[in-house]
Amino acid sequence: MNSIVNSLCKPIAIIFVIFAISFQRTFALTCYDNTDGEMQLVSNDDWTFCTLIPDSNVNSVEAGKVSGLSAENDDIAPYMLAFGNSDDKYQVLSLCIYERYDFRQFNPKFQVPELLFRCVCNYDKCNARTTFDNYLHNLASKPELAAAGSPKTASSSSSASTSSTSQH
Repeated sequence: MNSIVNSLCKPIAIIFVIFAISFQRTFALTCYDNTDGEMQLVSNDDWTFCTLIPDSNVNSVEAGKVSGLSAENDDIAPYMLAFGNSDDKYQVLSLCIYERYDFRQFNPKFQVPELLFRCVCNYDKCNARTTFDNYLHNLASKPELAAAGSPKTASSSSSASTSSTSQH
């Protein structure tokens, strides 16, 4: 009896590991990323959103920037609330915000406040364009992908809603 259990344990363990890796990859969000100066596709289990900082003279970046976004590098609760409002008749395809950062009190090298316009979206490769017009066109041509959304966005929107309302 003991030898049968031992002979089954190894194949079951191997199957479990393969399944776990496959399952993990199904929830990874794939975003375009050029943070290292080279455009590439990156899949990351921690990312909930893809982000685009369009090529604009408003932004402090010379060229458009694209990357992934997670709770580790930003407060994603407002995005979770916005994307959580999507259903079969209404879809949030992207959320764009215009921000002002004033870091002068923290570091004297910042002479003036910085302005940043950025957009976030929540499905694979949704930040494909580095110009704003192309970005909007790309979103409009793929609404069925946005309706499905990211599994993380759909499953976490209720918890983000709860945590956000409890803070007020």
